[in-house]
Amino acid sequence: MGGFHKDALPHNFELAEYIIESMLGHGGFGITYLARDRNLDTRVAIKEYFPADLAVRQDIAAVAPKPTPKAMRDYHLGLKNFIKEARALAHFKHPNIVRVLRYIEAHDTAYMVMEYSQGESLADQLRQQGPKLPEAALLRIFLPILNGVRAVHEADMLHLDIKPENIYLRKDGSPMLIDFGSTRQAISQTMPDKFLVTHGYAPIEQYPDKGKQGPWTDLYALGASMYRCISGKRPVNALERYQAVLHYQTDPLTPATVIGKSDYSLQLLGCIDWALQVHPRDRPQSARVFQDRLLGPTTSAQTTVSQTVTVRTSTSTSAPAQATPDRRKKRQPVQRSNRGLVAALLLTIAGASVYFWFERGAGLHSIAPSLPEPATTPAVAPSMPAGGDAVTAPVPADTMVAPTLRQSLRGHTDAVLSLAFSPDSRRIVSAAADGTIRFWDSASGKSLRVLRRHQGAVSAVTYSADGRWLASAGHDGTVKLWEEKSAAVRTEWRGPGNAILALAFSPDGRWLAAAGRDRIIQLWSVTNGKLAHTYPGHHGDVLGLAFSPDGRTLASAGTDRSVRLWNVAGAREPAGLSIYRTAVQALAFSPDGRWLASGTEDRTVRLVETAGTQSQTFVMALASVHALAYSPDGTQLVVGTADKKIQILDAAKGTPLHALEGHQDQVLAVAMSPDGRWLVSAGRDQTVQVWDR
Repeated sequence: MGGFHKDALPHNFELAEYIIESMLGHGGFGITYLARDRNLDTRVAIKEYFPADLAVRQDIAAVAPKPTPKAMRDYHLGLKNFIKEARALAHFKHPNIVRVLRYIEAHDTAYMVMEYSQGESLADQLRQQGPKLPEAALLRIFLPILNGVRAVHEADMLHLDIKPENIYLRKDGSPMLIDFGSTRQAISQTMPDKFLVTHGYAPIEQYPDKGKQGPWTDLYALGASMYRCISGKRPVNALERYQAVLHYQTDPLTPATVIGKSDYSLQLLGCIDWALQVHPRDRPQSARVFQDRLLGPTTSAQTTVSQTVTVRTSTSTSAPAQATPDRRKKRQPVQRSNRGLVAALLLTIAGASVYFWFERGAGLHSIAPSLPEPATTPAVAPSMPAGGDAVTAPVPADTMVAPTLRQSLRGHTDAVLSLAFSPDSRRIVSAAADGTIRFWDSASGKSLRVLRRHQGAVSAVTYSADGRWLASAGHDGTVKLWEEKSAAVRTEWRGPGNAILALAFSPDGRWLAAAGRDRIIQLWSVTNGKLAHTYPGHHGDVLGLAFSPDGRTLASAGTDRSVRLWNVAGAREPAGLSIYRTAVQALAFSPDGRWLASGTEDRTVRLVETAGTQSQTFVMALASVHALAYSPDGTQLVVGTADKKIQILDAAKGTPLHALEGHQDQVLAVAMSPDGRWLVSAGRDQTVQVWDR
């Protein structure tokens, strides 16, 4: 965007040691010049702070805010932010971030002096060479840009204006981020009548009073830029999308998985759709997570991959477990081995073990799950350890008919976060962000009771095995133990102070485990109401807890990408540890205790055999996994996902059996009745759905 601007500094104007040669471009908040450093005889780019709606050029150089109180306030707010941004960027020496050499305060404004590189913006390239980019070219641009974004976020900064116009391609093809938007955003918050955002690339939280900004904000814009490169057009305005979703209407944005399905891999398209989720919490929460997903294995829709892994004994010998010769050769290329080595080194540096440890007899076994390969053959059942027996069921999972929706239970006024059945299967209990706990008759759907004792969202509910007690936890940092019959609170426990997000009763009803944002698992005695043990070790929010059927082991999982196993006897160190690629959001033990299932943010369900002999990964090109539940006979695994669906998998093979549709928003909770008659689901659409099996 070069050419003429009436307020631009003239040719040969001297600014410190720089001589202005020409104007490179201009926007609503500044004018960018090409200049020559007369001392070093090198060219630089200089951006002048000049918000056109707030300022005027008083003479050849001087700038002043317009003579209104609001313009003066906003002008100086923006100037302060412009200088702050320049100072911060001057510390970066990253190949994918514009290099700021210095800043100058003069003429009642400020100037940012940057390295100058010949090239063009991604927007210019798309206009000149075609509206779309091939996948390889797209990744050559955006993977390095993600490196730059990661560096920015690790410095506690945000870009806030990622778009094709601000992705600059040097002549050698290397990309860099330019023109940070923090100044624009600072001023925009004072101008609710005028949205100073780039429509199509700005997520909903960049509009005034629409939410908290964070790394997820930049990732939406990055996803939108990628969408532009695969569709040939900018995405639908986030405000329009938000209004549609708010009123339970169809999202007007055509998903990338639809618009680009014939030309791009599902892996890439799924990542774009993930980044473009309307609600911030549904997007990747860090550039690293998003980058990992982009670099992960490519799978096709509805593909299931059974994963054979390497088993390492305490003597450090290793061999593929039950792998055929053909698959063994395909699974050992040098490049994959190197990648695994790098991952192991990084995890070691971070002070975490890359293996999953289980205590069994005199030795320790570790499982190192490998990344799933693109599926080229039909999925197979998990191979059993030598001498082991396959899990059998009275009725094969793949012969069961699909559950049918019987009724939708309404009453909650916000997202339903947790579900539980009474042990006799006669009552359903739901907990929601509206601060209520509701009891429903399983057969009729009649509302039986509403409890309101938490201050804020109720994040978890669970029954004791004998049905005597109901436990609830909330964002108010409390755990309440209710007597089921009287609905009276017998005991109230308060955590260290932050939200409690997960609960689990031990099978014998003696212990209640609770954890959440404080990262510490607390084990309470139901008998005497005292704190029995604490288990520190997680480095992020704990999102899932589950007791093994024998009650000896407690599994925990969370945003630190780990699943940890704890000896309930009181050991403070985990008996097992597994490192995952993204946040682990759901856990479930199989009824026989043989398998531990986990669901992750990157749309993956992983099963690990608790005996430590094998693991398998079910990769579903669907959406983030929020909830898991086994059928009472262990033949089916129910998966609640962010794409509004409930997936029912064959628990032995991982093959999809049924996909249930009925919710209008993300599914956050699922539960199976102990008698196997009903499946219930709930989520952001505020409903509890009851399905006949």
